[in-house]
Amino acid sequence: MRFSCVSILLIPSAFFGPGVAADTATPATGGSAPQAMVAAAEPAAPKFSATQLARVGGWMQAMAPAAPPAAIAAATQHFLEDLQWQHPDKLDLLLTGDFPRQDFESTLLRNLAAQLAGAPQAALREELARRRVQTLLAFQGGAAQPTAQDAAALIEKLKGISQVYYRRLLEGRIEDEDLVPLLKDARQTGTATSPAAAMPKVLTAADILSEFSRHNQTGSALEHLQAYTIDGRLKPPDGGEQHIVLFKLRPDRFRLHVLTGESMRYLLASDGAHFWQQTPGGKPQDVAADSIGSRRYLREFVNPLFDQEKDYAFERLADGSLDGRKTYRIAVRRTDGSQYVACIDPDSFHEIGGEYQNGVRVRYSDFQAIAGFTMACREETVDREGRKGVFELTRFTANPGLVQEFFDEPAEGRDLSYFAFEQLSTGAPAVPQAKN
Repeated sequence: MRFSCVSILLIPSAFFGPGVAADTATPATGGSAPQAMVAAAEPAAPKFSATQLARVGGWMQAMAPAAPPAAIAAATQHFLEDLQWQHPDKLDLLLTGDFPRQDFESTLLRNLAAQLAGAPQAALREELARRRVQTLLAFQGGAAQPTAQDAAALIEKLKGISQVYYRRLLEGRIEDEDLVPLLKDARQTGTATSPAAAMPKVLTAADILSEFSRHNQTGSALEHLQAYTIDGRLKPPDGGEQHIVLFKLRPDRFRLHVLTGESMRYLLASDGAHFWQQTPGGKPQDVAADSIGSRRYLREFVNPLFDQEKDYAFERLADGSLDGRKTYRIAVRRTDGSQYVACIDPDSFHEIGGEYQNGVRVRYSDFQAIAGFTMACREETVDREGRKGVFELTRFTANPGLVQEFFDEPAEGRDLSYFAFEQLSTGAPAVPQAKN
């Protein structure tokens, strides 16, 4: 999985997103000795009072007495974080009699289900899914109150129609706004044992993206990621080595540092409204999006395959192959007309390659689980002339405490100490790098 929306070879981003086709030097062949991957420890969780934690934890406990305490504690924390982020006014009512708990019943159940993993919790996940569906059916209204049997029957229909969405329901990985239309459609279809439902399902682009999301993050990790940094080494085709650091902040802020040794060579950033760049000793300068090519897509917070911002159109293309392995090919189209093709492994659902309109081909490898995500720590890019570059990710830091001002164009006269970014991405525990 890539995290930035541009290939790092093409623009350092070997972790989150679609490639930035050779707008910067494409890495060179060869690889240095494996570097130790570093994943930042989870940032301190938002502070909630013991009373708030106890209130929500008590609701969770009442819903699922058999749930492990650790799962209840994690689900409680995530629920409060979401409430604080999306409904701060409701958080203020949490300890009063005016809190509309019934409006959040489904969300409570989803958060708890997302913390239950493994076969021992299978029955509990199914029970929570049934209760959640029953709750949503009741909200839709009707002459009669839905029963547990009604909910169970509808879940069986959903299971017959789409195994992908059925699993997402059990795992607490589908939001109400997406689940309600699915339930409505399921109610209007035949039973799961009908001939049409019994036929093998051909995965659509939406199905593949759902599996991509499920396979490449733990729980709702992406929902709680507000900022991150990636750090790595870029080897251009012409030799030498560059140090790349990329800072990202929701929803569309980024700051890219390119260094040679310990010397800053180039800085490109966006404050969400415009782009600016700076070189050592020079003044910050505004730059037009058209002048920086695909580097403009660094402002996309994460890989479009997660479809977080709903700003993309996806189409499944004819399957392809990479190194003799079959791949699903998904066309990713942006609203500005640009596009690329993501190549996804059918077994692991990792994004293992990309095809770009300028003839660039990218391959991703050395996948590791870091900070709740599965990341490709190595990226190789080959341009239409056959020149090859390599980017190796050496550090990923989740939620490092970045602020908006860090991405704003600095006032004239600020010296190069402004580039002292190291302290923003230190103090993380080492994670052994997997072998290729």
